[in-house]
Amino acid sequence: MDQHTIEEGKKYFGEIAKKFIKASDFAVAENLQMKKDHSVRVAAICLHLAEALEMDAADQDLIELIGLFHDVGRFIQFEKYQHFDDSKSEDHALLSVQMISEQQFFINMDEESQKLVVEVIGGHNKFNFSSKDKRVSQFAQILRDADKMDNWELAVSLLKRDGTFTLPNISYNLPKLPAASEAVLKSLLAEKPVLKKDLQSLADFKLFLMSMVYDLNFKASFVWVTDRQLIKKIYDSMTKGDRVIDAYRKIRLHIENRLTEK
Repeated sequence: MDQHTIEEGKKYFGEIAKKFIKASDFAVAENLQMKKDHSVRVAAICLHLAEALEMDAADQDLIELIGLFHDVGRFIQFEKYQHFDDSKSEDHALLSVQMISEQQFFINMDEESQKLVVEVIGGHNKFNFSSKDKRVSQFAQILRDADKMDNWELAVSLLKRDGTFTLPNISYNLPKLPAASEAVLKSLLAEKPVLKKDLQSLADFKLFLMSMVYDLNFKASFVWVTDRQLIKKIYDSMTKGDRVIDAYRKIRLHIENRLTEK
């Protein structure tokens, strides 16, 4: 894929983000700006991981572009529904695919790149993602790791002293209840990612975020998260019951084990 196509894609992203943010009232614009900034950071993290994996320059350019566009459907979703909950609106990944597939920079891509972009972006938010194509799998793993990494960073940046978030939409407007739900704790103690459908409270959401370490793919991702102490900062904002403490210990052990892998 040529550099002109990459630059055209980046230009389109800037234009479409500016258009949606400018046309919105303050409350909507604030949330859309958050998503724009998230996408820019995810693109940068994708590039960081691609470099750590020693991917060639063309693939580095492509995964960076995928990171930039993975959430572009959020602009339509939030403007229309005023929230980011796919289960109560539309699948934002599919909205993203629909938006970019009509653009000239995408049309200019070779067929293999188009298929990869559609499959990786369209599947990035699914609980399970698999592909028989090793290249698609690698790109998907990079995007899914980068997305989680910045979601942790974003959540930590929005935490207030009382344990709530500056923008409640980030936690699906869940209520601040004193205890985590049984289904969420069971998933964590079984060392599995928490299901979004089981979330009932702010505590559940924080445990949901922390549980994502069980779906992280690369050693470079664990190094990045550990250096920033993101999981610890989320945990420190919680009320500490015995089972939450046990769940956190399991998460720490999992991270330590992955960091010592060759």
